[in-house]
Amino acid sequence: MTTERTKTFSKRIRNMTESFNNADSTCFDVTPHLKLVVDKDGRWFQNEVEIIHPRIFRQFLEALEKKPEGGYRIRIGKEVCSVEVEDTPFIVSRILETDEDIRLELNDGSHEILDPETLWINEENVPYVSVKNGEFSARLSRPAYYELARRLDFDEIDKTFVLKLHGKIWPIRSENKSSLD
Repeated sequence: MTTERTKTFSKRIRNMTESFNNADSTCFDVTPHLKLVVDKDGRWFQNEVEIIHPRIFRQFLEALEKKPEGGYRIRIGKEVCSVEVEDTPFIVSRILETDEDIRLELNDGSHEILDPETLWINEENVPYVSVKNGEFSARLSRPAYYELARRLDFDEIDKTFVLKLHGKIWPIRSENKSSLD
């Protein structure tokens, strides 16, 4: 006896196969069959269900790329899928300070050294930084922001925030959301 769930799954497979047979042989766009969303907290959802498996989560972040026309997609093999990103795909989850630098721990588990020149704050006072060799912006989580805030000061003359780090002062620029990525 075939259940409704099996019928639905079979129909999706048929639709995907038809799309593949009609598609350019170099790439199969699964976007019509798979909705991927990254919420403002960096959580990934597939068809409204949170992706909690660590390896799938990391694989999607590793496969993430910017589309030439704007927006994001993942590319795995010969398949691509658009990704709706509410804010940024990467989140700085922790700040780790050493004697030499400040390390950022990202939501994909990777670590990067903070480049103070890439730090900026949007009109809602949310801090961001460039990551992945400047290819993406990452929003600082609240815990990361609070840790970094210990190093921030307000410059009364320029009316801007500055980062004080290892004897240097780095001005933090203000930008609006439209400049994101």
